[in-house]
Amino acid sequence: MILATMLTALICQGGTPPPPPVFAPPEESSKETPGHASTTVRTDVGWVGPNQTFHIVVIVTPDEGWHVYWQNPGASGAPTEIEIEAPEGFAVGEPMFPRPLVFHGAEGQTYGYSETAAIFVPVTAPSTLADGQAVFHVTTSWLSCKRACVMGEEKKELAVATHALSQGPLQKDMRLSTWMKQLPQPIEELEDSSCSVVGDKLVISGSCEKGPITFIGIENKQVRFGTPERPSVAGPLFWLHIPLILEEQSDTDTPVIVRGLVMIGRNNSDPSYVVQVEAKPEPNPF
Repeated sequence: MILATMLTALICQGGTPPPPPVFAPPEESSKETPGHASTTVRTDVGWVGPNQTFHIVVIVTPDEGWHVYWQNPGASGAPTEIEIEAPEGFAVGEPMFPRPLVFHGAEGQTYGYSETAAIFVPVTAPSTLADGQAVFHVTTSWLSCKRACVMGEEKKELAVATHALSQGPLQKDMRLSTWMKQLPQPIEELEDSSCSVVGDKLVISGSCEKGPITFIGIENKQVRFGTPERPSVAGPLFWLHIPLILEEQSDTDTPVIVRGLVMIGRNNSDPSYVVQVEAKPEPNPF
């Protein structure tokens, strides 16, 4: 399981700590909503044309009082995962998750959603299409937690209209517009932003008028994050220095990708920015 390390750049208080996850026996699950969440799927375009990149939008709605997890759950939990079986010729990209909430509990900090969350999956059509439709099979799996935790999964079929000659327009939908605004932006969109690996540290800087500023580092087999240093702040400018632990690779010419999310403010409607930078582990001298 991919873990995420929460690195707090400025003091971040608030929120009601959820209880530690406890897995419930299957017989304790509700027969009506065994996964304690439901999903719907749609697209963000009216139809799809040749070479067009569009999004399959997976909307996950937890039951009242329950929460599901982000792509990296944090100290406990399990990630929400999406698998899409696409027709031949369609290329499916990596899901884009909206900014998560931070839950504070006895097990540590976890990240997820207690209300409806829309996950966008980019899909690119082939260069040749016929008039008709393309059918996608979407499987969404999650862990839903309250006083106990249960696994959930739903499979949906989505038919998308295709056009042989023209690319389709974006759907006019206020909900779609709201969901898109909750997606993190590239770190380059942050004013005065800079992101680089200097020695054994990830250094992020930028300018913002509000706080707190927090960072979730996405850990994997090659990248781990150490305890953050005290942030530097000068007016609206900030600097984050985050220690990195990079595992040595057999292929030393291939850089490691360091990824994470910078979040400004406390609300899910506040800005967030995707960090992705290359790092090269130092070879072991022994």
